[in-house]
Amino acid sequence: MMQRRLLGLLACVSVFAASCQSSAPSSAPPAATEPGPPAQASAPPDVALATEQILRIDIRGEPPTLDPTQAQTPTVLRALHRGLVDFDQDFNVVPALAESWTISHDSRTLTFRLRDARYSNGDPIVAGDFVYSWKRLADPRIAAMYSYAIAEVVGGPDLLAMPGAVLPSDAAIEAALSGLGVEAPDDKTFIVHLNRPATYFLSAMTLWVFVPLQEKWITSARATDPANYVSSGPFILDAWDHDSQIVLKPNPNWWGDVKPTLTEIRMSMYAGPAQAQLAYETGELDIVVAPDSDIERIRTDPVLSAEYREVSQLAILYYSFNNFQDPNAVSYARPGPTANKDFRMALTQAIDKQAYIDATFAGLGEVANSFIMPGIPGHQPDLDPYPYDLDSARQHMAKALAELGVASAAELGKLKFGFPSGFGREPQVAFLAEAWRQAFGLEIDQISGERITFSTERDLGKYDLSFTGWAIDYPHANNQLSGPFTCGGGNNSAQYCNPDFDALIARAAAEPDQARQLAIYNEAQTLLMSDAPILPVNFLVTPYEVKPYVAGLTVMSFDGFDPGHSFFETIRILGH
Repeated sequence: MMQRRLLGLLACVSVFAASCQSSAPSSAPPAATEPGPPAQASAPPDVALATEQILRIDIRGEPPTLDPTQAQTPTVLRALHRGLVDFDQDFNVVPALAESWTISHDSRTLTFRLRDARYSNGDPIVAGDFVYSWKRLADPRIAAMYSYAIAEVVGGPDLLAMPGAVLPSDAAIEAALSGLGVEAPDDKTFIVHLNRPATYFLSAMTLWVFVPLQEKWITSARATDPANYVSSGPFILDAWDHDSQIVLKPNPNWWGDVKPTLTEIRMSMYAGPAQAQLAYETGELDIVVAPDSDIERIRTDPVLSAEYREVSQLAILYYSFNNFQDPNAVSYARPGPTANKDFRMALTQAIDKQAYIDATFAGLGEVANSFIMPGIPGHQPDLDPYPYDLDSARQHMAKALAELGVASAAELGKLKFGFPSGFGREPQVAFLAEAWRQAFGLEIDQISGERITFSTERDLGKYDLSFTGWAIDYPHANNQLSGPFTCGGGNNSAQYCNPDFDALIARAAAEPDQARQLAIYNEAQTLLMSDAPILPVNFLVTPYEVKPYVAGLTVMSFDGFDPGHSFFETIRILGH
């Protein structure tokens, strides 16, 4: 039943169903709305608003960039920008900057009619801005991590196939960009030409990388500085004190029906979960993600327990084994032991995932043995090719060591295990390291790094294994499997590359029949998990606390570790 309900949503967001632009609700975990006045421009007369409409939150570190094309996460950007279409609070795809759209009979041409809207600088938002933005996303010189999102657009595959190490000439790239299937016949009309009827594409267009960009803005000096920043969403960038705080204020030219009541959003960057929790308890924050180590205390605290919430996330935590199988990858070193499949199988089977969740996540979350999440069509609850089994793990390790030419795991030296600092990951990494030490005598060098540095080094293959997480961008199996695992995929931190897997993903994307499509995605996922490029551990539940005076907060199942970031414009602060 759950899968059928979400299939109804996916049929509506499919380019095969132009007449079904809003209909069935999603089977994704529903949004959690905090008590208070509903989403509207002003509160009812019997609800007193606070004089100071300032929301204070923690965003867990410095964003790598606020350039929408280059960003890998919607945190902050969701408040600053909107695209042609958007998700509403029931997970339906709805009009945003496009007031309407039509789809051709062959389901390969999407035509959008833009509403009258302006950027924060007062300039009109025109169709040509989308043409520029989409071409910039596809441009191999930009090397955007989410460039693979353009794969279904005519000309997109040719641009994505251009090698990253030695690019063609600028003239060749410009010629390829001129063939990208996007056009703006006038300021109000934007047209997209697809290679094939991709059933997920309209849903994918809710991604932040598809928002409009003014060329004169994004190419200007210091474009992402607050004084220069140009927004199309409900808020503007007022201040950015690096490694300290970001401040947003309402966009005076916001075109949406719901105008922000908040006059300011202060996004602090605390050193870690413990510091953020202390700030919440001392009244410096209004919303915070609760540290796993404090959950039991919070649940029994007479004040904090009433403010504590849990929301199931369409998100997974996993660890990437550095496979070095991608021929286009630029890596730090030669393949290490994690390039050996039996070695990866051994490490996987040595982990009791439920014990891991109980010990490091206060029991929150569900064991993950595959990648597509519960609530997404294609989830395979019985897929578990390498279950916890120490005897089997030691057999695979013995085979791996023989193939690697060593007598014991100790002879391999310390494996480099990378993870970001400031996110409370230390206990999780330590749990795995100790399990492998006990099972195999394997020594692990646990290396934490600042988020931006860690991400860069992880993607370049500095570590033998590394922390990774994935929250959905849109509710479709393609989003789960394509970029993170296709050869050269922008989010393929494991450097995994299997042409057979890629061929299955391409077949699934072109298959119009939903049942056959899901069967192909399941075949692809089964192959992926059999190859063991990653260690999936848990599907996530986010524990958070919110002050009772924060009203109109909607927490979506794709908010990841930033509860409420999808709809800041509906939040208001009640008198307290």
